[in-house]
This record gives sequence, C-alpha cells and structure tokens, in this order.
Amino acid sequence: MPLTQPRPQADEEWAVDDEWRDDRLPGRLAQPFALTQPLPGRIGAPTDALTGGTLMLAEQGCGMFIRLVLNGPRAGEVWQIDPDWGGFTPVSPGLRAWYTDWLENP
Repeated sequence: MPLTQPRPQADEEWAVDDEWRDDRLPGRLAQPFALTQPLPGRIGAPTDALTGGTLMLAEQGCGMFIRLVLNGPRAGEVWQIDPDWGGFTPVSPGLRAWYTDWLENP
C-alpha cells in the first residue's frame, strides 16, 4: 500500500481503501496497540478498536490485512488480522523479515 497517497483506483470503494483512510485519521497511528497477546479465532466485534497503533502494509483478500505494530511492547512486529477465521496474530518478528519474505514469496 502507498504510504502518503491513496491508490489511484481508490474511488472504486474497496475495503482496503477504507482501511488506508482509517489509518490516516488524526491520532490513530499514535494510539497504543490494544493487544499484548495474540487473539486467535473469530473476532465477533468491529476490529477498529484493535487496529489503532498499527499501519496496514498489505491486503490479503477477504478482509484480511497485514499490519505493522507501531506502539507498545509489540512495536515492530508484523501481525495479520483475519476477523472471520484467524483472529489477530503475529506473522513476523519485524518489518524487514516480513518484507524480505514477501519479496521472495509474493
């Protein structure tokens, strides 16, 4: 995902564009990350309260997103949020490791 400008196709109303806009709401990235432990399984509530203090890096499809934790004891870790099945769980200990793996195995 682009860091400073929305995708050129952002007017197509994809869920990823809503996530991108939400991340840029004033103060959202500065919020504390809500979790100290993984939250596996179905998330039965809106995920907005869980994603503060994280930055969306990529969309995995079907409402799943990869997010970089920016604040708190988990800062620097990369987590995947899958509200319907997988919950909100770490996928990489750091951005560099996640990004390198992503480049090698897209």
